[in-house]
Amino acid sequence: MNQFIMICKRVLQTVAATVVGLVVTLAAGGGALAGPTVWAQVSGRTHVETLRQGSLERQARIYRPAVRERHPALVLDLQGAGGNAAFQEAITGFDSQADRLGWIVAYPDSANGGWHTFGCCKNIRQIDDVGFMASLIDRLEATDGVDPGRVYVTGGSRGGMMAYRLACELSSRVAAIAPVAGSMETAIGSAGPAPCEPSRPVSVLDVHGSADPEVPIEGGRSRVNVEEVSYAPLHQVIARWRDIDGCATSPATTVSGTSNLRVWSCRDGSVVESLVVNGGGHTYPGALIVNAPGTSGAGLNASRLIADFFASRGPAAGAR
Repeated sequence: MNQFIMICKRVLQTVAATVVGLVVTLAAGGGALAGPTVWAQVSGRTHVETLRQGSLERQARIYRPAVRERHPALVLDLQGAGGNAAFQEAITGFDSQADRLGWIVAYPDSANGGWHTFGCCKNIRQIDDVGFMASLIDRLEATDGVDPGRVYVTGGSRGGMMAYRLACELSSRVAAIAPVAGSMETAIGSAGPAPCEPSRPVSVLDVHGSADPEVPIEGGRSRVNVEEVSYAPLHQVIARWRDIDGCATSPATTVSGTSNLRVWSCRDGSVVESLVVNGGGHTYPGALIVNAPGTSGAGLNASRLIADFFASRGPAAGAR
């Protein structure tokens, strides 16, 4: 019976990703914007794989392009709260970036209740999400020859918050992160108390909407799973990472009609970047299914931007 339920769940995940991919593709006029193509689903390039973690069976969707590097980079693309791996694959469309660069993308499923981030949530604090990610990296290094110096993490909302935690606790495995609409949340809404002592610099690109009502750029409180959490202001999160990575005092700044980008050069070739989307909400920029045409969020392809950021980082020094 358990095996039957698992099979049904996998079928539903594939159907969900295919339907969302169709919607996004149609919304984009048939273009290859966000969302996995139907062909990617039926051709078998996306596989649902299972990892045993104690008494739990954890799952991840793995996308392997037809043509990839001999030792490809790996991107972990983490879902937001209330979503799943199939929806994350569809919304971010990172499959197309994997095709372009010859990389592998993994879309892990969180346990019930979402990711166990710094300040959330009591009902999932027994779940070892950091251990799950480490095991997933181990597997893909063994099965696919993933380059241990080019493991990157991105994610939206709670997935972005989990990216920050992985940078803190898996710095020996993670070269760079790119949280979208995320933060570092703690009981008092400050990035300072979050336990974070990476063994080496981890490059950061934070993407955030200036008008995000769910994870406000100025910080604040929100309710998640009937529990209140507090988000640190973005400027404080960036300041914490500038301190961690030993960054220069003054940033280089680029201003466009849709966004403001600030870049700090840091120790050992790392960087900290903050991209604020003017007028952007709690969405994934570039995904038309969640950004109405003509809005600030629709004018930026976050996945391509993030992929190019990761590619510019190269192999991390001291990767195990």
